[in-house]
Amino acid sequence: MNPTQQHLADRVSGLTEEVIVGTDYFLVDVEVRGHKGTRVVEVYIDSEEEVGHDDLALISKEIGFLLDVEDVVDGSYKLELSSPGIKRPLTMPAQYRKNVGRTLRVRFESDGDEEIVVGDLTDADDEEIELELPSAERLQLPYTTITQARIELPW
Repeated sequence: MNPTQQHLADRVSGLTEEVIVGTDYFLVDVEVRGHKGTRVVEVYIDSEEEVGHDDLALISKEIGFLLDVEDVVDGSYKLELSSPGIKRPLTMPAQYRKNVGRTLRVRFESDGDEEIVVGDLTDADDEEIELELPSAERLQLPYTTITQARIELPW
């Protein structure tokens, strides 16, 4: 993102946090694409429970209202609000907790090298995750070492 897009993403993040405070939802990411008049603002929220379509519609309406009232986006824009889905990387401890029991592909740094493992996520707390590898070995990985983690689809 360029500096203007990053500034917009930061403002949208703040407004989104205001809207979802006190709910089970948490902000995962905000991405801004395009230029003045053709901007697309993508907001990704998640919950440790199922993300409901009715909730997404209500939250989207509230975020859109605040964006318009506070004139955050110069010109016209399109607001897209969704859950991250299984194709986007996991980035927050709550996302890992939600996916305990699933198979993950995790890229991480170890002794200056980058490694990739595939294993079943058996535990996740605020500091690290635990994977059970196909060899039955258990591997603890602090979030600070993880460079990317995605749900591994069975097909």
